[in-house]
Amino acid sequence: MFWKRVFRGLKYIGPCRCGRGPHAYYVDDRGRLVHAWELYYNDLDAYLEELIREKKMLEEEIEKVKRELEKLKKEK
Repeated sequence: MFWKRVFRGLKYIGPCRCGRGPHAYYVDDRGRLVHAWELYYNDLDAYLEELIREKKMLEEEIEKVKRELEKLKKEK
């Protein structure tokens, strides 16, 4: 079913301000607040680009931490 795929990994947290219809806010599995309309019109290419950017940022952070650890080891 389409809707089960769309809402998989999301936790309902409440209705939107309009108070009508199926509009709602959800928290995704990464902790981001998501409005229901974002789920319906989700651009997978944009999401993929976001994931790639986040991966790059995390890899850079890992390298930074590794350099800091090496620096601390040398100071001992």
